[in-house]
Parts: sequence; structure tokens; C-alpha cells
Amino acid sequence: MRTDYNKEHEYQRKRHIVWHAFASFCITPKMQEAVLTYFESPENALAAGAADWNTFFRMAEQFGFKASEKEKIFEVLKRDHEKEYDSLAEKEIRFVIKEDAVYPEKLKTLYGAPLYFYYKGTVPGNEPLIAIIGARNCSPYGSETARRLARELAERRIGVISGLAYGVDKAAHDGALDGGGPTFAVLGCGVDICYPKSNRVTYDKIISKGGGILSEYPPGTQPLSCFFPQRNRIIAGLSDGILVTEARKKSGTLITVSFGLEYGKNIYAVPGRIEDVLSEGCNFLIKEGAKLTNSVSDILEDMDFYEKKQKNSVQKYRNYENFKNILATNEKIVYASLRLRPKHIDEIQEATKLSPEDLSKALHSLCSYGCIKRCGQAYYALSEEANRFLMER
Repeated sequence: MRTDYNKEHEYQRKRHIVWHAFASFCITPKMQEAVLTYFESPENALAAGAADWNTFFRMAEQFGFKASEKEKIFEVLKRDHEKEYDSLAEKEIRFVIKEDAVYPEKLKTLYGAPLYFYYKGTVPGNEPLIAIIGARNCSPYGSETARRLARELAERRIGVISGLAYGVDKAAHDGALDGGGPTFAVLGCGVDICYPKSNRVTYDKIISKGGGILSEYPPGTQPLSCFFPQRNRIIAGLSDGILVTEARKKSGTLITVSFGLEYGKNIYAVPGRIEDVLSEGCNFLIKEGAKLTNSVSDILEDMDFYEKKQKNSVQKYRNYENFKNILATNEKIVYASLRLRPKHIDEIQEATKLSPEDLSKALHSLCSYGCIKRCGQAYYALSEEANRFLMER
């Protein structure tokens, strides 16, 4: 058993080294997809020579690879990838890829979800999270409103996520910290860089108080304007709802909202005076169907519904005897082969001896019951809730 553990650990380590090197290219999600489509895997991309890469660049002109990006890729290919990966631990930085069990479930099923990310502190779990976002140059009213609502959410054990920017973002993090709850920041730079520098105290408190700093960019990556729209999709994806306290009608805040709408998130907006430029965005969102939010109760009533829905989805298999009765024979076989540690679909098929078609149907059904979860593109594991009640029976 120890040998198997060591083999799996070494396999995971090698995967992390490869993906960390790939992440060091610092290219957009669309560029990542183009590279992986052409080279078929990050391993192949890293092993390819200059001739292969130059052929790729000629074929991928529509993706707009700049000369500086091409130079960065060639420079990364020459690095000692294992040494660079090992240096992360020295900086107390962790690296997560999509197939890892710790990778947030809320992101896994979303289109354009990050293939990997770095973090300091902790990673959001399945607890409810509200994104609080808004103008960097917000008014005192916008800042105080964000801080108060964040504090009241945290006091009710609802986490807050934002981007650690000036203005509303910082106020939201500070409010959550005031309320004693965890808060998470997603950055448009490396997690080892506090941007802006003036938010250092908040940055440190987020980590020390049980929250986390996340980014899909490698340590040392400086903040660039092109990185922030990309990070906004992560904020939207991890949240269960998005609250805007103040925003101009044309702003980066509304980019996050558009991602939230695409992902099916609840949108909340604090109303403002019609002559205030900083309230144009909020008033526009309300006009377009966002929920007018005067107090935290406007959010909590939706979160209560969410929690009841989650609880009800578990009730159908909380009693073990009832749970067994709703499963078909193939589903019981597949369920019995799974553990909390994710298993690859090939490993499950070898253990169950089911045909690919029957296995696919069984996995789909078990996921819909909520008793197992998908971990990456081809990995499955028991859900924590199902494992808990089975251990208690």
C-alpha cells in the first residue's frame, strides 16, 4: 500500500511540475486552449523544439501571440522546471490543477474555468460565498455600504470574495474580516505580490484569518490590465451571488457581472441617486433585472433557499437502506468501487468490468444523486457528505 501511495504521489508531483511550467507561459485561456489543441498535452508542449513552436505560431496567428509572449515561451522552455516548482513551497505558495481533489467544485463545470491556480492560505470549499465588487474610486457611501454588508454576511457565516483592489474590493474584505468570517481575494498578478501595495495589511489579514489569496498567474507576475478581466471570471465562478455596491455603467465591475450571468449566479445591486455617475452601473443592473438590495436580508433570503435546496438534495440518500434501494445494479457496483481519493475512469472500469456505455450511465446517475463527484475531466470520488453518513451507519 505504501508503494502505491509513493507512486501516486510521484505521479501527482510530476503533473504539477509540468502544469506549473505551462502556467509560466502567462498566456490567455484562449491561447492555452490553442496550444493544448495543437500539442495535445502540456508535456508535449514543453518537450517541443523551436521549429515546432514556430510552426504553431504561424498556424495560430489569429490568437495574436505578441513577440514578447513568444520570447517568454522560449525562455520558459529552457528553465529548470523541477527546481522552480520546488521553490513554491519555500514561499508558502501552493499550486492546484483541475484534477486535484482540492480544486473547487464550483469552478469545475464552468466553461473557461482555470486549468490551474496558485494560492496562499486556504481555498474556498462548498460554503456559500458572495462576491462584493464595485468602483475603485468609490464614494464614502459605496465603501461603507460594502464594508457593512460584508461584515453582516460574515457574521452569518457567509464568505466574501473580491479582488483586493482599491475602493469597494478592499472595503468588502475588511468588512468580512470585521465580521470574523473568511474572505478570499483573486488577483490579477502573482499571489506573492500585494497589489496595490497600500492594501498590505488587508492582504496579510486575509491569510492569517483563515481565508486565501488566489491567482492563475505564477509568482512574480506583475499586474497587467489584460489580466484583470480574466481573473473576474474566477471571482464570478466561485461565488453564489454577486453584489455591486457602486459602479460606473462602463466598468470592469460589469465584466464580472456578465460572467456571473453566464454562470447562472444571482446578481444584487445597491441603488443610488440617479444623478450619481458611480451609481449608474447599479441602477442599470436593477433596471435589467438585478435584485435591488437595501440590506443583507435581501441576500440572505436567497441563501436560505440555496441551503435548503442543498439539504434536500442530500435527504434522499441520508438513510442508507433507502439509498441502496434507489440504486440500479450497475450504480451499486460503481459506487462500491469509489473512495474519497479520486479514481480515473479507466481504473473504475477495470475494477467494475462494466462496458464504457454502462459505466458512463452509472457515473452520470450517481453524480446527479449527489453521492459522488467529478474531479477533473476523467476522475471521480465519493462526495464528503455521502462518505460521512455511510461511515455513521
